[in-house]
Amino acid sequence: MTRLYLDHPLIQVETDAAGTPLRLRLDGETHGEVGICNRWRVDDDWWRELTARAYFKLVTRDGLLCVVYLDEMRGTWHLERIFD
Repeated sequence: MTRLYLDHPLIQVETDAAGTPLRLRLDGETHGEVGICNRWRVDDDWWRELTARAYFKLVTRDGLLCVVYLDEMRGTWHLERIFD
């Protein structure tokens, strides 16, 4: 089961020099030792408002499995989905 966040709340993500997530902070809790299950890019809607996002499916040492993305147009990180 998954929980999809339609409002894509802002989150804090610490990255390495290449922009790969290392730690994330959700609801006041820091989740470290992030492993990347998958990553992909979305570049779309060029005819309306450009969307450029780097998506990551992450798993943390404490068992959190989620999808987050970097909005490359705004430089902000967002939560999209948490897996139960």
